[in-house]
Amino acid sequence: MFRRWLIVDALMFAIVFSFAAQICMFSVASKQNLVGVVYGANGPIVGAAVSADGENGSGFAVTDSAGHYNMSEGLKTGTYNVSVLAIGYLTNETSGVNVIAGQTTSGINLDLQLSGGVSGTVTDADSGNPLSGIFVAASPSAGGGAFGWYAITGSDGKYLIATDLPTGSYNVTVSYPEKHLPLSYTESITAGFETKNVNFALAKSGIISGRITAPGGTPLNATVVASSSIGDYSGYAGTNATGYYSIVNGLGTDSDYTVTAYYSGNDGYGSNQTSPISVTAGQETIDVDMEVTITVIPPIPSGTITGRVTDVSNGNPIVDATVTATGLGGYGSNQTDSNGNYIISGGLYLTGLYSVTATASGYQDQNTTAFVTVSQTTSGVNFPMTKIPPEQYGTIAGTVTGAPNAIPEFQYPIAVTLSLTLVAAVAGKLFLRTKRLKNVPNAE
Repeated sequence: MFRRWLIVDALMFAIVFSFAAQICMFSVASKQNLVGVVYGANGPIVGAAVSADGENGSGFAVTDSAGHYNMSEGLKTGTYNVSVLAIGYLTNETSGVNVIAGQTTSGINLDLQLSGGVSGTVTDADSGNPLSGIFVAASPSAGGGAFGWYAITGSDGKYLIATDLPTGSYNVTVSYPEKHLPLSYTESITAGFETKNVNFALAKSGIISGRITAPGGTPLNATVVASSSIGDYSGYAGTNATGYYSIVNGLGTDSDYTVTAYYSGNDGYGSNQTSPISVTAGQETIDVDMEVTITVIPPIPSGTITGRVTDVSNGNPIVDATVTATGLGGYGSNQTDSNGNYIISGGLYLTGLYSVTATASGYQDQNTTAFVTVSQTTSGVNFPMTKIPPEQYGTIAGTVTGAPNAIPEFQYPIAVTLSLTLVAAVAGKLFLRTKRLKNVPNAE
């Protein structure tokens, strides 16, 4: 079970940073009018992330040097949850905040309690050299702790986790570091204090590499998983465009690995495995090739709708707008690309009339109808979208207070990484919660 949720942690790391990039762009480009101040006991809290989320919209802001935040764009009339998060503190939120377009909802105050912290250095066990870009997570251990957080090591191998760690017992874990083996320690963490020198000297991983093809040599976009005979070691990788893969982490010395390739595509699915495969830590086992026979899934004929979504005021494309088609004959959906174009090519199983709707952040929804014929393309279903005027948004105002932060927030050269992860977590609320770590499925 332990090794399984490590895989999920690695995937979550990629997802969280994707959200961080999107939200950072949003916060720079959008007008923000939610008025409030974030204060600590000794003054304002700088860089706190405040978000409002509800069925009718969402908003986001980061406090400035005076502790002020300004966020109203995206907040249509409705009910919202308002949350705040800052490095060195526990997250907090209040629910049931009513927003009315054109008005300000004030007095939405939150108090931040101190987080504990844990820090250390990640190095290579053989050379002692620091390892950068390593994902380190603190998650509640059995019977203790709550919430959880993570960090990425800097160029000096140092990390600091100092958010959302109330007093308790935590597993501090290096999850699937490249070319090394994962490692975990159990540590007691106390709110308001930093547990230092939780260091990791990581042993080298073995490597398994090869190529996955269909019968006849066609390369496959497959996932390859390696597991040792006694279950202590495992690793995974995806193939590249030519079908080659290389599993470079999580593989200790063992003479009996099973390597399994999984394929799933629009044309079908299949899997194959080979064993025993011998692996030696620090060395590469090459040419573990496999052919995967594909069980073909006959495609269900569908109609296709294509078009473009643009800003009506300037004709510029709207990226990542969602376009859906709904009718008695089925349902299909897709998002626009960098040019504002979209294609809905599945789910429209019966010839007939469909309702087609385009939605995009900051724009009024657009709706039209299109007649769709199975196995044919209905083109030119375009949407010139109008921005939502500011008067249709409401405003939330409040104050956030907190105790003095005893943990040095920017002790290590990873301040940018910490800020990005802070922004991402508030926007997506994706990170480590106890319940999410107890029911992780198999790697397959």
